[in-house]
Amino acid sequence: MRWTLISLTSLGLLVPGCGDDTSPIIPMSPMATDSSTTAGETTVGDPDSTGDTADSTSGETAAVDSSGSTGPGFECGDDVVEGDEVCDGTELGEETCLTQGFDGGDLACLADCSGYDTRGCLLAVCGDGIAVGSELCDGRDTAESTCETEGFDNGALLCMEDCASFDTSGCGICGNNQVDGAEACDGVWLQGQDCFTQGFDSGTIACGVDCLAYDTSGCGLCGNGITDGEEVCDGADVGGVTCNSLGFAAMGNPTCLTACDAVDVYTCGVMQYDVSTPISSAGSINRFRGNGYVADGNGVLVDFSMYLNLPAACNVDFYVFESTMPTGAPLTQVARSTVNAGPGTDYVMAGIPLVPITTGMYYVLGAGTSCNALFYWEISVGTDVGVGIANNNRWDNAYPGPSDMYVPPNTGTNNIYVQQVFFGD
Repeated sequence: MRWTLISLTSLGLLVPGCGDDTSPIIPMSPMATDSSTTAGETTVGDPDSTGDTADSTSGETAAVDSSGSTGPGFECGDDVVEGDEVCDGTELGEETCLTQGFDGGDLACLADCSGYDTRGCLLAVCGDGIAVGSELCDGRDTAESTCETEGFDNGALLCMEDCASFDTSGCGICGNNQVDGAEACDGVWLQGQDCFTQGFDSGTIACGVDCLAYDTSGCGLCGNGITDGEEVCDGADVGGVTCNSLGFAAMGNPTCLTACDAVDVYTCGVMQYDVSTPISSAGSINRFRGNGYVADGNGVLVDFSMYLNLPAACNVDFYVFESTMPTGAPLTQVARSTVNAGPGTDYVMAGIPLVPITTGMYYVLGAGTSCNALFYWEISVGTDVGVGIANNNRWDNAYPGPSDMYVPPNTGTNNIYVQQVFFGD
């Protein structure tokens, strides 16, 4: 330690004189001059103390956080795993129910992001109706498999009791002529269904192309205004035909009969002609009787009838033949029908289709029976009955029965059989 002698005068201390102006030297206590005083400390009389203090205060304030924690805050629920979060919302990392020791299901994250929520995870238990893990299926749960994926066309796929294989007994194959699976029908197997059981009144039903429903496009319902099934027409729907297109001179449109089985052309100028009166009669079995007419104008034969006595109900076969002349030329059969009639005496309608009549041609209208029938006639020729002038009669006492090849072999004169002719020109 150094000892420093300091002048009392320099210290501003006055010492009374003793007649002598020599100032005595008085020893002072030692002053600390070692390294404990540093440049960073504030000392009295230090001209830089203010600046040093400001610098030091500024540095310390920048390093202090009023919350007491360091770094940005973390938020659970933003689907981003950060900080000490195990998971966050849908962000589960690589974890699934399988990695958590289960057989299937849906893994989730706890609401506070502290761990996994395994309540949606499943363990494989055969018989619980849920197919998971190694189970191929379970009850009605067949996973992504269906009858179609198993090679069938329709039906409901089920699971066997061992959950390891499928029960395909409820599956079907359309087209194998066997009703199986969910099929309503298959090919010709219609399960006893027809147009009538399906609510129609005519037509032929079929099985749909997928075998799941019936094809009723061939069925008809008379009265619905649509020509369908076996109908010829329905209401105002007559297929676009007109009186003129059917061969009548009259203009206008025909209507449909209430049974939808024929177009009513009687509004097209059709007239009824009575041929002969029942003066004489004769009856026997296997007889054909008819009248020949030479057409004196074009028109349409709509229908005709024969006046008969039938002791019992039987079939009456009606025919229309055409030829170039009354005799010496072959007859061609152009229309035929069979009607069950009797017993009793009355006009029996033929119900033939429309027959075009051509001027100058020869036509025979008659009926044959294989039962006991009484035909009526009178002696008369030269009567014009619309279709033409009655010229002669045709007959056969050995009528063989209905045939598309039948032609009456014999020609007579004078006897004209009782008929009604419905003709429109």
